[in-house]
Amino acid sequence: MSPTAPSPTTGGPKPRVRFGLGFTAVCGGMFLANLASGISSVAFPWLATSVTDDALLISATVMLLELPWLLASLPAGVLIDRANHRWTLGLSHLFRALVAFGIALVLAAGPAPLALIYVAAFLIGSVTVLNENTSQVVVPSLVPPSLLERANGLLVMTDTVGGLFLGPWIGGLLLGASMVLPFVFEGGLFALAAALMIFVVLAPRDRDRPRRTLRSEMGEGLRYFWGHTRLRTLGIFLGLLNLSSALAVSTQVLFAQTVLGLDAARFGLLFLAGGIGAMAGAWLTSTLERRFGARRVLLISLAGNAVTSLAIGLASNALVVAFAIAGGGMLSTVWNVLTVSYRQRIVPAEMLGRVNSIYRLLAWGPLPLGSLLGGLVVTLSAHLTTREIGLRTPLIVAALIAGTLTVLAFSRLRDGIWSPDYRAGNGEEAP
Repeated sequence: MSPTAPSPTTGGPKPRVRFGLGFTAVCGGMFLANLASGISSVAFPWLATSVTDDALLISATVMLLELPWLLASLPAGVLIDRANHRWTLGLSHLFRALVAFGIALVLAAGPAPLALIYVAAFLIGSVTVLNENTSQVVVPSLVPPSLLERANGLLVMTDTVGGLFLGPWIGGLLLGASMVLPFVFEGGLFALAAALMIFVVLAPRDRDRPRRTLRSEMGEGLRYFWGHTRLRTLGIFLGLLNLSSALAVSTQVLFAQTVLGLDAARFGLLFLAGGIGAMAGAWLTSTLERRFGARRVLLISLAGNAVTSLAIGLASNALVVAFAIAGGGMLSTVWNVLTVSYRQRIVPAEMLGRVNSIYRLLAWGPLPLGSLLGGLVVTLSAHLTTREIGLRTPLIVAALIAGTLTVLAFSRLRDGIWSPDYRAGNGEEAP
């Protein structure tokens, strides 16, 4: 992210920020879709617990929701650069609605086999890769450059609040009433998100560039990304952070049941605190960056991730965990707003889909591995100690990873977005 220079103080009121109907529709659709994805993140593993209590098999459900980030990100980037963004968003919302309604119909008739839960989770995760990458790529076409930070703040807030916090809370409430209800609600949200895409109007895209093979276009994007030191570093750091997060989250449902003694409704309620933190982060990012600089804000975010993971891992009180999740939600949102805006500013428009997908491959690709490792760590640790210690161990490991990244960033990263004088480098060019 390369922030715009502060405007001179005039003593008058600041102009009101207004976004057009197209961006509002994309943002609204993203919120509804991420709300549905948040419900999935609770409903699928909770559904798996009705079939098995094996930590490894339950973590595999979360892993399959995330595996497409590893398998599909590169080809999805090429497709995004080629395809009509409006149709891509609308059809990907609609497909997920059909999958969610399908699993609801199966559950209405009787118990769902574990294999079907796995297939449905993988299908929804696959289309989510295409949809979320397109949602970020389309932003520069809908808002002027001066509003990128604010627009991305809203998008990251909808992603974090809907997908990580509010959605899981609603999912927990719905699970308390019925196992079918979360999937019906989820399908309806995806369908509404698809309907909103009729309000998105985009300028015609340049179709004159020669169409090349999928392999050559992916290679072009990879060369650009890997040659850009700052993008590469940010992607690797976020990938390691998400690996550590997935270690903890994949068995979080068991942590809530065993250590905190929560039912489905109260488990979902934990995440509402995180949604409040995420909203605060989206609101404060621009102010924090202007006051402290991007480097300090990113370092605080890294250190804060270590502290929140450690706090949850040592806690036995749900209120303490809720406060830690709120802090983590705020820090994650601040990190994402800064880095997404940076990416959108420096990458050429005709390559943004591929570069964005490569970045997110590095960032989100480790999630399935982390989820699987989380289940394995719990299984091995519980075998050697107790089940409670086993469920705490992934959180301690996550804190150690985030702490190590903080030390590396503080001692070694000094250029680009990490520079103390980053705001003076507003015109940074890509390599």
